[in-house]
Parts: sequence; C-alpha cells; structure tokens
Amino acid sequence: MPSFPLRLSLPRHRVPHIAVIFVALLAMLLSGAVFLPIASGADEAAHYVYAAAVVRGQAGMLEPTLPARFANMDLLAGCIAFQPDVTAACQGPLRITSTAEVLAQTNAGLYNPVFYLWTGLGTLLVPTEYGLYLARGLAALVTALFLAWGLSLLGRTARTPLPLLAASLLLTPMTLYVGMVLNPSAWEIATLFAATVAGFAVACGPRTTRWREEHTLLLAASCVLVVSRGLSPLFLAVTAVALLLLAGVARTRRLLTDRRAWIVAGGIAVVTGFSVAWVVLHGTNYVGVQKPATLGDGLAGISVFYSNYHEQVTQMYGNLGWLDLRSPNILSTSWILLLGGVVVLCFGLASRRARWAILLAFASATLIPGVLSGLQWSGYGWQGRYTMPLVAALLVIAALAVDSGPNRVPFDAGVNRLVAMLRWLLPAFLVLGVTITTVRTAHRYLAGETADFLAAWQWSPPLAVPLLGIAFFGGLAVLTRALIVRGADESEHVSALPDAVSGTRG
Repeated sequence: MPSFPLRLSLPRHRVPHIAVIFVALLAMLLSGAVFLPIASGADEAAHYVYAAAVVRGQAGMLEPTLPARFANMDLLAGCIAFQPDVTAACQGPLRITSTAEVLAQTNAGLYNPVFYLWTGLGTLLVPTEYGLYLARGLAALVTALFLAWGLSLLGRTARTPLPLLAASLLLTPMTLYVGMVLNPSAWEIATLFAATVAGFAVACGPRTTRWREEHTLLLAASCVLVVSRGLSPLFLAVTAVALLLLAGVARTRRLLTDRRAWIVAGGIAVVTGFSVAWVVLHGTNYVGVQKPATLGDGLAGISVFYSNYHEQVTQMYGNLGWLDLRSPNILSTSWILLLGGVVVLCFGLASRRARWAILLAFASATLIPGVLSGLQWSGYGWQGRYTMPLVAALLVIAALAVDSGPNRVPFDAGVNRLVAMLRWLLPAFLVLGVTITTVRTAHRYLAGETADFLAAWQWSPPLAVPLLGIAFFGGLAVLTRALIVRGADESEHVSALPDAVSGTRG
C-alpha cells in the first residue's frame, strides 16, 4: 500500500485524537442546537413532550400528564412548520405561563424510553419549553461522542485515506441536523457507524487476548444503538452478518472461542432483548401509521416507496426542518453520485468474498427501507434519515474491505491518483454542501426563505448569530482537517488486518 505522505498532523495518541474530533463535532451540533428555533425539527415537539414524561415516570404513554407549558410545544412548532416565509419571530413570547398539570399528547409515547430518559433531564433543570435547548445538548453529547470515536478509530487503523474519506459522505447536512435537534435518529446513525467500525476491527483485527479499544466501542455503541429506535436491532443484525461475511469462516470460528467476543455479544444480547421486548409489547413501529389491510396491499406499498425514491435521496442528504427546507437538488444529486462512485470503486477493488459483504450491505441500505415501508406503512411514512445508519454501514464495509485486504496486491498508479483526488474532492464537497445548507437554513429562520438575502433579520436566537457561526464553522474546519490528515500512530493495528479479508480477486 502507498504511504500517502502527510504535511500536517493531528494528535497521535488515542484520547487526544478522539477529543479533537469530538470537540469539533460538538461545537457544530451545539451551535445548531442553540440557533434552531424551538420545535423546528420534524416531530421535535412530540419527542420533547415524551422526554418530559419519561423522567416523570410516564414512559409508554401517548397522553402523559405534564405541566401546562409543555403543551405549548405544538403551538410553537405550528407557526413555522410548512411556512417557509414565516420567520421564527412568530413564536414570540411565552404563550402559556401556567404550571398546572394538564393532559399532553405525543406520538412518540410508545418509543423505547432510554433516549428520552437521558434527554429528559433537561426538562427537570428547566421545566418549560426552553428546556428543549438543554435536551438537545444532552442528545448532541452522545451523538458527537460516537461519531468522533468512530472517525478517530477509522483514521488510526486504516492503511490509506480511503475509509475516512468515504465516511465523510455520511456527514450530510441531514446527519448533522438531526444531531442538533431532539431526535433519536441521530443516535442511531452515529452508533451504527461506530459499531461497524469497531465490529470490523474486532472481527478482522489482531490475534491477541487483550481487551482492546474496539471491544469497548463495539459494546457501548451497539447497546446504545439497539435502544435508539424500534428498527435498530434489525439494522445491527444485518450489519453484523455483513461483517462476519467479510471476516470469513476461519476468523468467525476464532471469534467463537474468543472470551472477549462472548462478553461483547452477551452484553449486546441482554440490551437487545429488552429493546425487542419493548417494541413488541408496545407496538412501537406502528405508532401514528396505518398498517396495510392485507399482504397484497403491503407488497403494493413497496412499489409506492420506490416510485418516489428520489425524494428519499433528497431527505438523506438535506431536507431539513419539517421536511420543508430542502438543500439544492444539485447537492443531493452530487452526493448520491459520489457515494455510488465510492462504492463501485471499492467493489471493483475488493476480493470476491468482500464483494459479497459489500453487496449485502448495499442490499440492506436499498431494499430494507422499501420492504419495511411497504409492509408496515403501505409505502408511506419512511423518511430518508431512517436509511442513513445503513448507508453508514455500507460506506464503512466497502472502504475497509479494500483498505485492509489487498496488502499483497497494492493499488496501481491509476487508483493511487484517484484516491489522492478523492482526498480533496470529498472534504471539499462536505464543506461546500454544509456551508450552503447552513446559510440557507439561517436565512430561512432569520428573514424568511424567499426574502432578499440581505433583508433585515426579524428574529434572534438566544446567543448572537456571529458567535454561533464562529463555533460552527470553526468546528467544521477542524473536522475537515481531521478527514484530510490522518494524524495517528498507524503502527497500532496495521500489522493485524491482512488475512481476515484477503482473498482471490475476481
């Protein structure tokens, strides 16, 4: 493999390296969490009401009893949702000041309570609608941690820049946005990404008896993942199968006698059992939707889903707010072309066995959403962000299959030039897309979507916009540098990965 010399460096030790990326991501997420108006995220009002209910002992309820000010959330959401020319100034002063207990409603009330138990702490510290800012911050801490840890481990263990560059395609404006608002999808995306990176390192890693970083990350990320959303256990299961297929029979057999693997698997199994039981007993996956009347109707719903697949791509990349704040089509189109190009490149360079793993990950990301949407919801109701965890797994599996396997068959000069080009193209696209979407989003809430770009602002967030902008774009700059510069001690894992995924090239 080529060495890809670097001119700059990041901290070479594990904890400082993770910390740098974590701080960068957290700065971005928190600045967005403070800027975005209350209840501006899709279903954010319902998530916040449920968070307030769970910490008050009312999990698994669609109509909890809460202080009246929490009932204000739907009013605050309703004044800006689907009205792009109405600025956040419409939310005005508090509409309800009473602290009397009233019956509230939330369509998230049957979801697994773990996410809401953690984020609901913000409603105890600030028992009003403004506690949403703290709830967003608590959610962002976990999202940033797992994204940073996964990116750091990927950068410190990969032989080439390709895996980290591929991971940059996961960081779409939508991924960052759900990390800013109160939504469990952010945890699902971040944790499946981290679990896939760590799972590869465990399945295809060094033959030692020591408990390693990847074991800790795999256990932690998987346990948080399976309680994030109702379908998360399924996503983890199909990703695990793809990773084991990538590892091969011999390595899988060794895992069966590895005490560390059994500890990790046991911990995940216990938490997964709780998660699945909750979903089954509460009917989590059918909240707010109508099941198809017959199997035939469900199968017909699959075609309904794919007839509008271009909208799914738009939502995966950056259809923000209440799905009423779209990124330019040129960005979402470019993103899917770049993503497809990276996957095709990796597929062409991979060994035969690795290609089967890539195909499984690709099928999971493209077929599972359509089948589930059709059979569960008649083809409606699936949103692009639900697919992003599977896209993350696909990108990691495809890139690592190529990065770790072919040390006996090095990249030729043409591939080296292509990877060198991607090393600047993909981070540049990340910065361009995030910047354009961020500016458009800010303009929409400050002045109105169709207002002149230099129109006077009609609303102000809790902190000054320039200060939030410095934090956001400063974090983006550090994150981009981390993607370009693999500043790590590459000797830690490199010698341990060759034979797990090597195979005959086809």
